[in-house]
Amino acid sequence: MVSLEDPVVEEVLFQGVDDWVGLTTVIALVESEQGTWWNQPGEPAPRDIKDAALSVVKFLLSSELMKAGELSTSNADQYDFLDWPGGTQKILEYISDEWVTLTSLDRFEPCWLRSTDAGLEAGRAIDS
Repeated sequence: MVSLEDPVVEEVLFQGVDDWVGLTTVIALVESEQGTWWNQPGEPAPRDIKDAALSVVKFLLSSELMKAGELSTSNADQYDFLDWPGGTQKILEYISDEWVTLTSLDRFEPCWLRSTDAGLEAGRAIDS
Protein backbone atom coordinates (compact mmCIF):
# COMPACT_ATOMS: atom_id res chain seq x y z
CA MET A 1 0.00 0.00 0.00
CA VAL A 2 1.31 3.43 -0.94
CA SER A 3 1.94 5.88 1.89
CA LEU A 4 3.67 9.15 2.60
CA GLU A 5 6.82 7.24 3.58
CA ASP A 6 7.21 5.42 0.26
CA PRO A 7 10.45 6.46 -1.49
CA VAL A 8 8.67 7.29 -4.77
CA VAL A 9 6.07 9.45 -3.03
CA GLU A 10 8.79 11.21 -1.05
CA GLU A 11 10.83 11.93 -4.17
CA VAL A 12 7.84 13.19 -6.16
CA LEU A 13 6.87 15.51 -3.30
CA PHE A 14 10.49 16.66 -2.89
CA GLN A 15 10.79 17.44 -6.61
CA GLY A 16 7.35 19.07 -6.52
CA VAL A 17 8.62 21.81 -4.22
CA ASP A 18 10.63 23.38 -7.06
CA ASP A 19 8.69 22.36 -10.17
CA TRP A 20 5.84 20.39 -11.62
CA VAL A 21 6.54 16.65 -11.89
CA GLY A 22 5.84 14.76 -15.12
CA LEU A 23 4.10 11.40 -15.20
CA THR A 24 7.17 9.96 -16.92
CA THR A 25 9.23 11.01 -13.88
CA VAL A 26 6.85 9.08 -11.62
CA ILE A 27 7.25 6.05 -13.89
CA ALA A 28 11.05 6.31 -13.85
CA LEU A 29 11.03 6.55 -10.06
CA VAL A 30 8.75 3.50 -9.81
CA GLU A 31 11.09 1.55 -12.08
CA SER A 32 14.10 2.56 -9.99
CA GLU A 33 12.40 1.31 -6.81
CA GLN A 34 11.48 -2.11 -8.14
CA GLY A 35 12.77 -3.80 -4.98
CA THR A 36 10.22 -1.81 -3.03
CA TRP A 37 7.33 -2.62 -5.36
CA TRP A 38 7.98 -6.24 -6.33
CA ASN A 39 9.19 -9.21 -4.36
CA GLN A 40 10.30 -11.08 -7.45
CA PRO A 41 13.56 -11.35 -9.40
CA GLY A 42 14.04 -9.81 -12.81
CA GLU A 43 12.43 -6.86 -14.51
CA PRO A 44 8.89 -5.86 -13.60
CA ALA A 45 6.24 -6.28 -16.28
CA PRO A 46 4.96 -3.10 -17.97
CA ARG A 47 1.55 -3.71 -16.36
CA ASP A 48 3.19 -3.82 -12.92
CA ILE A 49 4.93 -0.52 -13.59
CA LYS A 50 1.68 1.06 -14.75
CA ASP A 51 -0.23 -0.24 -11.72
CA ALA A 52 2.46 0.97 -9.30
CA ALA A 53 2.67 4.42 -10.93
CA LEU A 54 -1.12 4.75 -10.86
CA SER A 55 -1.10 3.80 -7.17
CA VAL A 56 1.38 6.59 -6.46
CA VAL A 57 -0.68 9.11 -8.44
CA LYS A 58 -3.87 7.94 -6.71
CA PHE A 59 -2.28 8.45 -3.30
CA LEU A 60 -1.00 11.92 -4.19
CA LEU A 61 -4.34 13.04 -5.64
CA SER A 62 -6.62 11.48 -3.03
CA SER A 63 -4.43 12.86 -0.22
CA GLU A 64 -4.75 16.29 -1.86
CA LEU A 65 -0.97 16.60 -1.98
CA MET A 66 -0.90 17.15 -5.75
CA LYS A 67 -3.17 18.01 -8.67
CA ALA A 68 -2.95 16.42 -12.11
CA GLY A 69 -3.12 18.48 -15.26
CA GLU A 70 -1.27 19.87 -18.22
CA LEU A 71 0.41 22.99 -19.41
CA SER A 72 -1.74 25.51 -21.21
CA THR A 73 -1.30 25.73 -24.99
CA SER A 74 -2.70 29.26 -25.11
CA ASN A 75 -0.31 32.02 -26.11
CA ALA A 76 -1.89 34.21 -23.44
CA ASP A 77 -1.04 31.83 -20.61
CA GLN A 78 1.34 29.29 -22.13
CA TYR A 79 3.16 28.65 -18.86
CA ASP A 80 0.09 28.17 -16.70
CA PHE A 81 -0.87 24.82 -15.27
CA LEU A 82 -4.38 23.64 -16.08
CA ASP A 83 -5.89 21.28 -13.51
CA TRP A 84 -7.80 18.42 -15.05
CA PRO A 85 -11.46 18.48 -14.05
CA GLY A 86 -13.08 15.72 -12.06
CA GLY A 87 -12.26 13.73 -8.98
CA THR A 88 -9.42 11.34 -8.36
CA GLN A 89 -11.19 8.33 -9.88
CA LYS A 90 -12.06 10.13 -13.11
CA ILE A 91 -8.50 11.40 -13.50
CA LEU A 92 -7.03 7.96 -12.79
CA GLU A 93 -9.36 6.39 -15.36
CA TYR A 94 -8.25 8.98 -17.91
CA ILE A 95 -4.56 8.36 -17.18
CA SER A 96 -5.07 4.59 -17.37
CA ASP A 97 -7.10 4.77 -20.59
CA GLU A 98 -4.63 7.17 -22.23
CA TRP A 99 -1.48 5.53 -20.79
CA VAL A 100 0.25 4.94 -24.13
CA THR A 101 -0.38 8.50 -25.32
CA LEU A 102 0.54 10.07 -21.99
CA THR A 103 3.80 8.14 -21.71
CA SER A 104 4.93 8.17 -25.34
CA LEU A 105 6.47 11.65 -25.27
CA ASP A 106 5.59 12.12 -28.94
CA ARG A 107 4.81 15.61 -27.76
CA PHE A 108 6.02 17.57 -24.76
CA GLU A 109 5.12 15.85 -21.47
CA PRO A 110 1.30 15.68 -21.59
CA CYS A 111 0.64 14.86 -17.92
CA TRP A 112 1.97 16.83 -15.00
CA LEU A 113 1.51 16.83 -11.23
CA ARG A 114 1.69 20.08 -9.29
CA SER A 115 1.94 20.36 -5.54
CA THR A 116 -0.88 21.77 -3.49
CA ASP A 117 -0.08 23.79 -0.38
CA ALA A 118 -0.19 20.55 1.62
CA GLY A 119 2.11 18.90 -0.92
CA LEU A 120 4.58 21.78 -0.72
CA GLU A 121 4.62 21.49 3.05
CA ALA A 122 5.17 17.73 2.89
CA GLY A 123 7.88 18.12 0.25
CA ARG A 124 9.75 20.75 2.27
CA ALA A 125 9.73 18.42 5.29
CA ILE A 126 11.61 15.70 3.36
CA ASP A 127 15.37 15.50 3.78
CA SER A 128 16.57 14.15 0.45
